[in-house]
Amino acid sequence: MFNKEWKLNEYLTYILLTLVFLSSWTDINGIFTELPQIVLTQPEGWKLGTYIGLVASMSNIAPLILVFSKCIFRKQSLNVIPINYIVIIIGMSSCLLLVFFWSNTTYIYNRNRSLALFILTFFLALLDCTSMVTFSHYMTRFRREFTSALFLGESLTMVIPSLLAMMQGNGQLTCIPSSNNNTTIAIYKTARFSVSIYFLCIFFILVVSFIAFVLLQWTKIAQTSSQDATKEPMMLETNDENAVNIMIDSDSTIKSQRHKLTPLFYLLLLSGSAYTSSIIFGMVFSISAYVLMPYGHQIFYLGTILSPWMFSLVWLFGTIKPFVAKRYLLLLIILGSITFSFELTLAFKSPCPPLINTMKGNVLILVIWLSTFLLLGYPRLVIANYVRLHSSNGMFWFGANVQFGALMGSIIAYLLVETFSLFKEQLPCEKIQC
Repeated sequence: MFNKEWKLNEYLTYILLTLVFLSSWTDINGIFTELPQIVLTQPEGWKLGTYIGLVASMSNIAPLILVFSKCIFRKQSLNVIPINYIVIIIGMSSCLLLVFFWSNTTYIYNRNRSLALFILTFFLALLDCTSMVTFSHYMTRFRREFTSALFLGESLTMVIPSLLAMMQGNGQLTCIPSSNNNTTIAIYKTARFSVSIYFLCIFFILVVSFIAFVLLQWTKIAQTSSQDATKEPMMLETNDENAVNIMIDSDSTIKSQRHKLTPLFYLLLLSGSAYTSSIIFGMVFSISAYVLMPYGHQIFYLGTILSPWMFSLVWLFGTIKPFVAKRYLLLLIILGSITFSFELTLAFKSPCPPLINTMKGNVLILVIWLSTFLLLGYPRLVIANYVRLHSSNGMFWFGANVQFGALMGSIIAYLLVETFSLFKEQLPCEKIQC
């Protein structure tokens, strides 16, 4: 959280940390954002998104190894600095190779497949899945008011690809009647720049992230912002076992009062981070076409473009109010679960959900769609602040649970969509009588 008494170096540290976290999910989010352009040339068509999601899930082997190492070598501290160097460099190299090989296909099992894209996606996801754990743990090196930089960087990993897609003209189409006038054909508008240029822009973002990490490690910019630079505020026990209150006194000095979380509640909070992440990062985006497309391509376009900005609002809320009472935390998660359940119901009813072809339905689904990201994203940020106060390893296990939740959500979504085929997709410009 920003402090009016911060010096220039502390503001620079916050900015550099945000830039470092850009390398966490920018590349994979960039691939999903660019899918409307990629599927036009690749043999898998719109099923490509499901395959990429499955390949990305396989890369969770890396954070799983980290978790096992942490459990086995519990008495030794984990040095995430060399790991961060390795994963960022792997991500940069893979993204650069995408510029040249994203469209290459290989003939396997009697058909062409996007093998190069799948392999490079795996290594990009290796960066993202691992960085979620190591970057979270890396934050313990800095004072806790810098924790929100993790979520600002995370939000920008979605916002920046969406801005690039908007500049490119990604996903814009025109519905043209066919020759027999009974059907319409979706004609995508020519993009302002190619997919290769798009991936080159993503590569430069990762380069900036790498430079920011080097500056944090090899300069004295972050010296006054480290965890050991200043003493942590004194923790005073209160009568409320579950209260964590952040107060600012007349000198704008942050003081905190808390009682140590019980082991059970600590585990519940970590489970909450896994649960919210399974929905936000694992399921919501996987069913977006089934929820939004029946209400029209314009609603689908607005939903996918605006949803990344909700994470920026989450960061803003977390900066203003990093803690809320636990009963409100539970209430927000319940409300977010209700909105997600409504979206899931609409996906099951696709392509004929209620209130289609009405302005009321369009507005309602857009509000509910965007509300889910806020109602579940903000509690996840608050949980991170809670677990960091509780344990020096809290942020490591927070990152591990976030990644575990995302993995479980993506597996469930894959089973629902691909294995059991419970959802019926409506293609752009497709007319369906309900």
